[in-house]
Amino acid sequence: MPLPTADRPGLAYNANGLRSLALPDAVRLLADSGYDGIELSLNRQHVDPWSFADADADELRAVLEETGVVACSLATGDPLLLSERPFEPALVDPDPSARERRLDLLRRAVRIGVRIGVPIVVFSTGRLPDGADREQALRVLDASVAELLGVLARELRAAGAAPGSTVLGVEPEPGFLLETNGQVAELIERTGSEALRLSQDLGHTVVVEEDALESLRRHLPVTRHLQVEDIAGRVHAHLVPGEGDIDFDAVGRILHEEEFTGWISVELYDHDHVHERSVPDSRRFLVDHLPSLGGLDRAGARR
Repeated sequence: MPLPTADRPGLAYNANGLRSLALPDAVRLLADSGYDGIELSLNRQHVDPWSFADADADELRAVLEETGVVACSLATGDPLLLSERPFEPALVDPDPSARERRLDLLRRAVRIGVRIGVPIVVFSTGRLPDGADREQALRVLDASVAELLGVLARELRAAGAAPGSTVLGVEPEPGFLLETNGQVAELIERTGSEALRLSQDLGHTVVVEEDALESLRRHLPVTRHLQVEDIAGRVHAHLVPGEGDIDFDAVGRILHEEEFTGWISVELYDHDHVHERSVPDSRRFLVDHLPSLGGLDRAGARR
């Protein structure tokens, strides 16, 4: 699915912050609230990796066409999909049988993402267990990513979709094997594939990196998707944009100067209970502080 325009980012909202709504209702809410897109989330409420079928994909495509909202990403980071231990087993688990469970989940996610037509399927590495060898974990990660890239290529061919119409994105996460933008950029370089991109999370960058704004700017060339939320005191707790310490005016200048035209997605996974406020407040704040979002809306009106 294309970007809303060729010269400005699209603004989306992650459905993991709308879990109390059925997925079609979440799409309609975002359309009514002025969002361009929805970031889908792999979870049992919306896109269940074990039961999502062609009929579900058809229903989703119908409501997207009805509203004009774009499914801009499929995020696979639900912490409890595979066990009661958050994010376990990891993609870099030393136990091959445990690791296979995560790989199976991600293979399913790639198939679903291609079936829906999202431009990017996003995943993270998971944590490296205490005492595990980092270099060995990186070798395991490289092999797993190569396998997923192969799955992606086969699924695109089977769907008759062009190479690159869906890519894989790796999201750095605090405390995970890959937790900085630079570490993901190194993975992309090792892989050498245009089908592997960086999915930045602004809040994660602020928590982990000493110069978050410089990291944001430096890694935009390999960034396909940018999740945003606010952060206070460099504590990893997602806040509504404008309620923390992030200098969004500076972020807006960087995105404008670097001509970033990827997707910007609000990620407030623990705000479902206040989504009636967080959905409109996030959009209002970001449109005011990110100049590149100030284009025309879907109806052609000035924002």
